[in-house]
Amino acid sequence: MILRKPYGFLIKHFRLIHIILTFIYIYLAIKVNSILKYYNNYILGTENRLNAIKYVTNYYMIAIIISIIICLIIYALMRYKKKPKLLYLILIALYIVVAIIINISYDGLNTLYISYLDAKTLRLYRDFLKIIIIFQYISIAFTTIRGLGFDIKKFNFKEDINELDLDINDDEEVELTIGGAEAIERKGRKKLRELMYYYKENKMFIIVIVAIVLFIGLSSITINTQFINKVYKENETVSTDSFNLKVLNTYTTNKSYKNQTISYDTSYVIVRMLISPKIATKLNTANLILKINNNNYTVNGKNYGTFLDLGYNYNNTVLKETKTYIFIFNIDKKDANSKMQLRYAEDKKINLNPIYLDEVTTTKKLKLTESMDLSTSSLGSGNITINSYEIKNMFEYGYNYEINGKIYTSKLNIQSLSNKIINLKISSSLPYKMDLYDFISNYGKLKYKINDEEYESSILNNKTPGSYKEGLYLEVDKNIANASNIWLEIVVRNTKYEYTIK
Repeated sequence: MILRKPYGFLIKHFRLIHIILTFIYIYLAIKVNSILKYYNNYILGTENRLNAIKYVTNYYMIAIIISIIICLIIYALMRYKKKPKLLYLILIALYIVVAIIINISYDGLNTLYISYLDAKTLRLYRDFLKIIIIFQYISIAFTTIRGLGFDIKKFNFKEDINELDLDINDDEEVELTIGGAEAIERKGRKKLRELMYYYKENKMFIIVIVAIVLFIGLSSITINTQFINKVYKENETVSTDSFNLKVLNTYTTNKSYKNQTISYDTSYVIVRMLISPKIATKLNTANLILKINNNNYTVNGKNYGTFLDLGYNYNNTVLKETKTYIFIFNIDKKDANSKMQLRYAEDKKINLNPIYLDEVTTTKKLKLTESMDLSTSSLGSGNITINSYEIKNMFEYGYNYEINGKIYTSKLNIQSLSNKIINLKISSSLPYKMDLYDFISNYGKLKYKINDEEYESSILNNKTPGSYKEGLYLEVDKNIANASNIWLEIVVRNTKYEYTIK
């Protein structure tokens, strides 16, 4: 096979090739500038979000690939003629970066068209485009100079062709022959040796190019994962234009706060979220999407009454101060054990780590005067301390009352005809405005032991006067007076507390 050496053609059309390269770079600069202009206008509020899709095209990648191929060919020519070739290595690296930045910008345009991007991310896109277009203008200047044959060193129009020393050998024909297996093996070894020689001769430039490519690759991955497409974790602050969000806890359950099964076919995911508004605004719950496998779930607050212990439900009120709310998602039971991701307006993604609440996984034992810390339970806050107890048939309770501006003192007998009264002196701080007796009756059982036999008080009636703030008076089983051990067992979802009273 007869082939002609390409160097003569390349040298004869050296300027034309650079002019073609210049036009490609101008096209890419126009493309980047149009995207930059759109981002600027959108930030200023003069551009429609739905126009973002108009700026998305894949032709830029074809143009960049062609430009890189041309630079590689010119690089080979300059190396063959032993001329400076660093410019073309820089151009190759530069337009790899341009490809990455445009691709990232296109992701932003697609996201913006579909949903929403916060101002911080928009400005990040814009700043990257501003930086890259400056280098594009510089590359256009260099290729234009080469295309016109202008020698920037001497400031005259001396043609670069003369410097490239075109001779008859650059245009001669060469014979290409393909032999048998031995010949192919011989040529393979020869090519390998040449490749090693090439590496040794250009070791510095190869290392520089590899370093640039690695730097660009790692930078693009970092930018993409930490800024543009960052995926947050629970307890990380997610910033938007109107507020900051932080997922504090996530729970899965199929039971109410009274430990009653709600449904056998579905399950519930409760996301407890801290919201700090930057301005007085509402949170559009339609933008909150729980993604599990291929299913998307929206907020469903219909069963809020069964999750009163987990927090306050957000009911479309105007956000004016930092507050914690819960958001309830009704999901298919088969998705309850799958990976979950909460998305806000598509671009804010938070990986969830849900806690299963329907089985007791933690048991804590306490003694009299010790504080029961409820912050580690699903309640998220609160504490109870039983300071002392007393069991009697009757307690005499004195209190004051007012009539016509005068204060009177009276007494009340707190008693039961057939059972006992236990006075528990308690100091407490309960979340969500919970009543102390309601908390104990909903979550607790009073247990006792007689002759190593365990019993539960079948009666736990509230006998506490309205003015009494130091604890509770409770009507309990009469046999509790003979108990060797008395304790309060409180189960808050997946956490059990065993509080020894006696």
